[in-house]
Order: sequence, then structure tokens, then C-alpha cells
Amino acid sequence: MVALAACGSKKPEADPAKVKALASTMAKSSVPFAGLRACAAADFQQPSMSQPSLLRLAQEEVPATSERLPWMNPPELDAPYVRTLIDSTDVKLRRQAAAEFLAAKAYIVYRVDLLDVPLALEIKELKRGAVGIRAIGFDRGGEVICVKQFTVQNDKEKSEWAMKSSDKAVVDPAIAQALREDLKVQLLAKLEQFRTGP
Repeated sequence: MVALAACGSKKPEADPAKVKALASTMAKSSVPFAGLRACAAADFQQPSMSQPSLLRLAQEEVPATSERLPWMNPPELDAPYVRTLIDSTDVKLRRQAAAEFLAAKAYIVYRVDLLDVPLALEIKELKRGAVGIRAIGFDRGGEVICVKQFTVQNDKEKSEWAMKSSDKAVVDPAIAQALREDLKVQLLAKLEQFRTGP
């Protein structure tokens, strides 16, 4: 009975190379700014990942640009099995994660297109930070099915505090870090609103 139970609870496995191939298709897809439907609440409930994570799954180089900085592409954007495929060296765990990835009906990828956050980048320009992002929905074959453009801004009070506190020639790294952390909070809060709908 124990053996049967153990057998019944065995997780499915798949070849991670199939994930690489699918991720490569998604990474190379052209995303038009018009002609696609807007991503809706149901799309935002699908497994997600940041664009740098998609590139890592495809085993492609992640551009060394400010839009690809880790703090604007936090690991919280990635489905757990995406993180396993990126971070783990355990063959069995990777095969199980690959099976989960390939079983998904759709995916959503968050791509940062514009990073206008000078204080968070330790640049002395007193303005409220704003980040332009595209949410791109893909079907299980890697075809683009929806897109949504949106903006994430630093909290107004946090921005005012940062600007008032930046009274020296060089931006205090602690202030920059506080703004980076706030942007992540604002991003995750906005995505939660998208998932729950209007």
C-alpha cells in the first residue's frame, strides 16, 4: 500500500531542453503595439516571469541595461518552477519543474521598456520615479496572445521624502535603495490588482 501511494504521488518529469526551446520561441516573438487584445485578469493569473528570466530559460544573454536590473525584475515575478529551472542544479527537480512549465496553458512575461527613476539610480534629478512596463501574454506554443502597457510610479510621499532628503551633490545610496524597494512594492501591488480585475 505504501509503495502504491508513493508511486501515485510521483511528480511528472520532462526534458528541460523543451523549456529552452519554448522560451527561445517566446523571447524571439515580435510584440506589436496594436492589433492584440489587452491582457485581462485571467491572463494575469497564468504563470509569470520577468523578461530576464525568460532569456535565462532560453539560455540567451541578458542585456546589461538598466531595464534589466534585478531590482526592477524581482524574483517574485517568477513562478516557483521558473526559479527552479534557473537556480537549481538538481536534475530531478529541474525535470519536475520542466513538466510543470510545459503543462501551463499560457504564460505572462513582464518586460521593462522604460526606466525613468533617476534617484533610484543614484542620479541627482529631483523627480518622481516612473517605470514603463509591458505585460505580454503567450499561449502554450509561444505565440503572443495579448499585451498590456502600464506604468509603475514611486509612492508620492516616498518620492517627496527622497527629494527633500537629497540635499547633497551625491544621492545617498540608502535613499536610492528605499526607492528601489518601493518600486517593487508598487509593482507587485499593481499586478495583484490586475489579477483580481476591476
